[in-house]
Amino acid sequence: MTYLFSYDVTDTRRRNQISKTLERFGLRVQKSIFQCDVPPAKADMLKKALLEVMLEKEDSLLFYPLCDDCLGKACLLGDRTLLQNEDFEIL
Repeated sequence: MTYLFSYDVTDTRRRNQISKTLERFGLRVQKSIFQCDVPPAKADMLKKALLEVMLEKEDSLLFYPLCDDCLGKACLLGDRTLLQNEDFEIL
């Protein structure tokens, strides 16, 4: 499943920790937006890891599950390329 994670973190140290955590699971789409293609159980683990870093009274984290149909309807305006996971086969 593909998830879009977006964060707004006030403290530089926490923001860097959250960014590094998300980089292990997905691709940076914009400065504070990541696209992660992970199974739901791993997404739950990722959310828990992020909650351990952020301060809920100061920071915010949004995550959106994107179905394949919704992902296929994504529209990009500007100078970027839409990120799409390529199918692969494990031998």
